[in-house]
Amino acid sequence: MSLIQLIDALLPQTQCGKCGHPGCKPYAQGIVDGEPINKCPPGGDETITALAELLNVPVLELDISRGSAPPQVAYIREAECIGCTKCIQACPIDAIVGAAKLMHTVLIDECTGCDLCVAPCPVDCIEMHPLPLGTLPVVGGLASSLEEQRARTAKRDHARQRFERRNARLQREEQQKQAEREARAQRAAQPAVATLDPVQAALERVRAQKAATADAALKKAKIDVAMSRAQLHKSLKAFGHPPTFEQQSQLIVLQQQFEAAEQALAKLESSTPSAPAATATAPAKDADLKRAKIQLAMRRAELKKAQTAEAPAEQIATLEQALRDAEQALHTAEASSEQPAPELVRVEKRPIDSQLRQLKTELAYARADLSKLERRADTPSEALDKARARLQDAERQVHDHVAP
Repeated sequence: MSLIQLIDALLPQTQCGKCGHPGCKPYAQGIVDGEPINKCPPGGDETITALAELLNVPVLELDISRGSAPPQVAYIREAECIGCTKCIQACPIDAIVGAAKLMHTVLIDECTGCDLCVAPCPVDCIEMHPLPLGTLPVVGGLASSLEEQRARTAKRDHARQRFERRNARLQREEQQKQAEREARAQRAAQPAVATLDPVQAALERVRAQKAATADAALKKAKIDVAMSRAQLHKSLKAFGHPPTFEQQSQLIVLQQQFEAAEQALAKLESSTPSAPAATATAPAKDADLKRAKIQLAMRRAELKKAQTAEAPAEQIATLEQALRDAEQALHTAEASSEQPAPELVRVEKRPIDSQLRQLKTELAYARADLSKLERRADTPSEALDKARARLQDAERQVHDHVAP
């Protein structure tokens, strides 16, 4: 084995990029080129010590400027997942399964805790949880036995193999897509090429390539519209009624992003000669209807907020007029669209019990603190007893709470 391979075998194979490289093997190359051995937060002191012994260099303290990476796994709140596949594309070892427009989930036994899937999620439904008890991390403290050290080495090797297999698969898929694009361009230009001179044939190939590029741009624009619409609708459902000032500002930004995505899509569709007029008209009517519904919801929230705050009568009158205008705009949009008018059913929501919410929050904190203490081997028994008593008291208060 080369020195790069020996160093790579000691790295945690999370492929997280916290070292400043796109993976563990590039960092191994960087160490051979003279980079410090303390730039791997997931590896921690264990990896630094192993690298120092291999390279016969002094042991360094972990570079804390690169953050921390405790043993953890990703968790997807599946009820909020919109099936966008962005986390699947970000996972370096294919530890997330799912399909477009279907719920995704994480394979806990395969996840290395790199947290690369958290940032791309457009609806923020992915969070990192501590590694479950009994699960062996790839790193994390010096191994207590030879068997545990071998098990960790096997897990790192397994993660490396999954990473390499994923890269090979992506390379094959990209080569296949490129071959298909070239074949389509050749088929599109073939009838004209047979009867044209070389210059005209080359121009036909360029036109075919431009058409393929335009199709890809149109597809991307449709995806952007779908993503911005999902973000906007998710925020409308998640925010309170009425929304706060910050939430209203966020709704306005999301609505502007949605409208910009729609305008970009409409511009691309209008510039595509093969798109029939009826195809472009129907989405435009649907977009006007959705926009009218959003405006009505925002006007209704503003009026309710002003009434709750006992605003001046002039301000309330202005907001009531704005609400009536929004309702009229919605009726106009519904009449011009081909969708049937919705059946409006008013649902009365139960008021929020602030005291119960506070008790449940305390219960969650108590449970989390106890779990954290139980995972530590050096936790004093007095601290454990105190945490258990706190949890029991929180559970009792929630159980005994009587809603008003």
